[in-house]
Amino acid sequence: MRGRLTAGTMLAALLMNVALAGCGAALPDGADGQLADDWAPVAEVKAVVPEAGTCLDTRPTPSGSSWDKAVPCISSHYSEIAHVGTFTGDTEPSPAQLAAAYAECDTKSAAYLGRPWWQARLQVHISIPMTRAWEGGARWFRCDLVQVESANWDDTWVARTGSLKGAIPADLLVSCGSAVAKGEFIDSMTEVPCATAHNSEYIGFFRAPLTTPYPKSDRQWTALYRQCSELAAGYVGVSKTQWYKLPTVAWLAYPEAWAAGDRRVRCTVYFGTKKIKKTVKGSKGKGVPYF
Repeated sequence: MRGRLTAGTMLAALLMNVALAGCGAALPDGADGQLADDWAPVAEVKAVVPEAGTCLDTRPTPSGSSWDKAVPCISSHYSEIAHVGTFTGDTEPSPAQLAAAYAECDTKSAAYLGRPWWQARLQVHISIPMTRAWEGGARWFRCDLVQVESANWDDTWVARTGSLKGAIPADLLVSCGSAVAKGEFIDSMTEVPCATAHNSEYIGFFRAPLTTPYPKSDRQWTALYRQCSELAAGYVGVSKTQWYKLPTVAWLAYPEAWAAGDRRVRCTVYFGTKKIKKTVKGSKGKGVPYF
């Protein structure tokens, strides 16, 4: 079997030949006998940073790669990068840092879209460098916009075509819905035109403070309902002191996402068995159940 020198062995042999040649003959003019001192220094390797406006044919994951498959936005894709931010420090981001990143994504994606993402069947997902890339110096985070089948359920991603930049398509905007309760929880909510009979309507969004635990007790849930009801009061156009007249539903991120810093809460008003055929926005309570 023919043997083959490894690259290191070949280099050593070449260096030996150069050294031996140097011993047997005078150096030519301009040579100093130093093999590497005239080589240009190798440029520092820098991590590749994703770019806003890029569409990706990959489903959202907590750890992303700068090499995730980019495709033209006119082609089928799952996510679109609205913003790329930067973490500081050498340790991987804590839930507090991720919560701050989500807040930054909310602001930057609103500028990218022309309106808040939560007004549509969209979600914002943060993707950070994989461990090896982080150890290599990558400190970026991506704000990925993803279309979903339902505004209230995670992981129902939909492949789409076309960029979202500058304008959310009208058919993605959310407003009124027909909600079905199952015990203390809403089992489903189907979006319907506000002119048809419905018992719920999207009215706002907030991010809970990092100190807010994922709710388990009635007291913890009530605190979130209270915030939703205060948002509803502003949406309807009544005093915040009348918040208790507006029953609400709080749609939270999954517990795992909540623990990782995604404290999103979507809010809807909910009228139970009572139904109306108009939006409650700006109605000042006129024709709204319980007023």
